[in-house]
Amino acid sequence: MKNYLLRAGLATALALTVVSAAFADERNVAVETLLKTKIEAVLSILRQANLTDDVKRQQVMEVISPVINFPLMAKLTLGKENWARLTPEERTRFVDLFVERLKSSYLDKTTLFSDQTVTYATAVEEAGKIHVPTKILTKDGAIEVIYRFYAANDQWQVYDVEIDGVSFIKSYRAQFDEVLKNGTVADLFAELSKTAENEAPAVEAGNQSPPEAPAGVQ
Repeated sequence: MKNYLLRAGLATALALTVVSAAFADERNVAVETLLKTKIEAVLSILRQANLTDDVKRQQVMEVISPVINFPLMAKLTLGKENWARLTPEERTRFVDLFVERLKSSYLDKTTLFSDQTVTYATAVEEAGKIHVPTKILTKDGAIEVIYRFYAANDQWQVYDVEIDGVSFIKSYRAQFDEVLKNGTVADLFAELSKTAENEAPAVEAGNQSPPEAPAGVQ
């Protein structure tokens, strides 16, 4: 009886592991498909020569907005300590300014699109989050882009993007840390109010500026 129970227990554990792995594979494939669908939709819009830049911007934002959690990205770039420093009103102001600037910067970059193509690698799940590696192929070489997703209310959304090893979140956080270390929240708001063409100074870590957004989902 003991041997039977042991074998039954091992069989059950194995079955649960297989089922869990199957669900993980399904999630990975679903997120890969979601990302590819969004990026290809954006590229299709950008290839339409009959559309004005303003129309392209509007249509691109309609495609990407549902899958990018802009408010969460804003909060993560500020970090826990700096976020705690802000009043509720300042938090709302910060999120509004950051999202406005990020969207503006992203849309400006899409106008540079010409004939780039995107390839997709297999998604990887880490600690309940899914990372999808991609490459943007240009005439000058390949740009490696990793889109980081998490599940929110049964919907997968992008919360960070890594471009050639540089994370959006970490880059902006280092930049904002520097502003708040030497200045005030008002200084930070003034920094965020600058246009996308006047990006803030290079960040301390690696002397890198926040990475440019690729065509597709940020």
